[in-house]
Order: sequence, then C-alpha cells, then structure tokens
Amino acid sequence: MNVGLLTLTYRLYGLESVKERRSILRHLVAIVRAEGPAFAVCEIAPDAGLQRASLRIAHLSTDATHTRAALGRLEGKLERGNGYEVIEATTEVL
Repeated sequence: MNVGLLTLTYRLYGLESVKERRSILRHLVAIVRAEGPAFAVCEIAPDAGLQRASLRIAHLSTDATHTRAALGRLEGKLERGNGYEVIEATTEVL
C-alpha cells in the first residue's frame, strides 16, 4: 500500500477576519473531498496568521504511479483561486 502526501502552502489575499480565512479553507477542503474516499485532508500550522495557510493531503493507493498522478491532478485544481495562490508545494510517496 502506498501513501502519497501533498503539502500546499497558500498565500491568502485581502482577508480581514478569521471567518474569511476559514471560508477559503472550507472551499479548498470541499474540492479535495469531492475527489473521493482515497483522499484525506487537514490543515497544518493553523496559527500561521490570516495571510498564510497550509494543507496536507493524503492519498492511499496500491500503485505509487497512480498516487503521484492523482496528487498532481489535485494540485492543479487547488493552485489558484479567488483570494489565494499556492506559494509552495511538496509531494512525497511513502
């Protein structure tokens, strides 16, 4: 069994409250959850302030190539949106 980990660090723009920050993160988490049960997502370093956020996404599969491809496609969907952009992304397969 292979576990792939995708860590995304975001820069968040124009936020004035924690409520706005949580709204963006809920949107990103919803995108991951829509991909199916092979994915799990959580926020890491939640005290990074209003302008930054980090998500770690896990993918479970029997094929490392499939895991890398699935995480790559998901990264493309999560790269940029209204009020946020990825400033750092790392992928590893265990």
